[in-house]
Amino acid sequence: MRASRIIIILLASFGAVAPELYEDAATLCDRCACVIANRTSAVHGYDLLDCSRKGLTHMIGGWPARFDTAEPEREIVLSLSGNNLTRLEQLPATNTTLVFSCRHCNLASVAGGLFLDTANVLRVDLSHNRLTGDALTAAVFRGQYVGEDSGLLLQLDELDLGANAIAHLQEDTFEHIVSLRELSLARNPLGRLAGGTARALAQLVNLEHLDLSYAELTELDESVFGGMRSLHELDLRGNRLGAVPEALYSLAALHTLNLAENPIEVLSFAQPLDYLFELNVSSMPVLHTVEVDSFAHVRMLRTLLARNNTPLEVFDMTILHHLTDLRELDLSQSKLKHLHPPTGSVALPPAAYLNVLEILLLHENPWHCDCALQKVLRYIHFFSHSDYEEEDDTRCETPQLLAAMHLVDLYYIDVCDQPEEGPAGPMYEKPAFLRPGAIFLSLLSVGIVVGLGIVIGLVIVCLKRRLAAQGLGFTSAPVRYTSVRESTTSTVFQP
Repeated sequence: MRASRIIIILLASFGAVAPELYEDAATLCDRCACVIANRTSAVHGYDLLDCSRKGLTHMIGGWPARFDTAEPEREIVLSLSGNNLTRLEQLPATNTTLVFSCRHCNLASVAGGLFLDTANVLRVDLSHNRLTGDALTAAVFRGQYVGEDSGLLLQLDELDLGANAIAHLQEDTFEHIVSLRELSLARNPLGRLAGGTARALAQLVNLEHLDLSYAELTELDESVFGGMRSLHELDLRGNRLGAVPEALYSLAALHTLNLAENPIEVLSFAQPLDYLFELNVSSMPVLHTVEVDSFAHVRMLRTLLARNNTPLEVFDMTILHHLTDLRELDLSQSKLKHLHPPTGSVALPPAAYLNVLEILLLHENPWHCDCALQKVLRYIHFFSHSDYEEEDDTRCETPQLLAAMHLVDLYYIDVCDQPEEGPAGPMYEKPAFLRPGAIFLSLLSVGIVVGLGIVIGLVIVCLKRRLAAQGLGFTSAPVRYTSVRESTTSTVFQP
């Protein structure tokens, strides 16, 4: 009997000091923002529980009593962002559609079965935390159990794991959320997409949007995108890729590709991307060559963004032979001085480019406005669709006679009648005395005269000292001074 009392006391004591894992649901609406929105013609019905930056340290223990947790057509939006949770426990049960956010929560671990009782979770944002690949196990994304060893797949639509500490993924991380359509792993130190990480991503066969920007990527395994037949948009900007990855050519449905801010020196597409509509190759620090013929593999391209590529001084407009559907071309903020005309064996007549390019951005480039540039602009009908304002910086930098003139104004003058000059050459003949040869001869003459003067001066000083030492030097008698008042001539004027 005494032993049982001791056990009861110990259990009670343990319960008293056991850490609290959940926040009290009864007081949530006193601490957080609770909004009930009924369904109208403009919005769906939803319940909002905004606990952002409320000083919470645990997962909520339940839903406010006024929330509807049984209607699948209704939506609950829960935000715990900005709280110091460190560990995320299982979400309270609900049958409604759930949108959940815990950004900037200092999360380092996540409980298994996080969504076990929220089968209709739609969007989850766990970005800007301290999660690693080891913390993201398959159990985290497991759905409700239907048997001893199996469970329902979560119908998760969007998952944001950006800005964490994920250097790798376990092979089975996403096996319970294969329905995922959007995934962000941006700003994680991934380095390479190979091994278990590549196999984990390859399971997402329904993925449509994948964000791998600023993930320190240097290599992509060729098999990583093999099963992604639905991937439409891929963001690879801000990585360390030195060429267009071979893995991309397996993405048969790719529509939008962002390769900006990668150290690619030569832009080339070795294999077809038949449905690529938009390509961003801006802000590449070492891009100096664009392989024109490789654009035959991306013939459906409608938007090409290639701004802020400072090593690129010449752009070949022959790409228009391949990109007959191109509507927008952005070449602004680079170091472009020239545009090569569309020429070659497949050259099309100028009328073929009429009304093709709807947007052509050329501002903030040091254009050399010569006859060749004028011909290219006429060929691509730049003058027919380029409206500009006074502050628009699409202007000539050289030659001096045309400096600060807007490129549109080249339509009204005949640049081909101007004297032939180099891009950096002046618009006037320098006077003879300003030519480099004349300046050099002048400096040489001055140097010779000064040198001779110094030598002659030294010779004279030496001769004078030698003569003085031999007593043959020149001497001068001392000068005597007489006071005017003592002079005899002053008496003539005395009375």
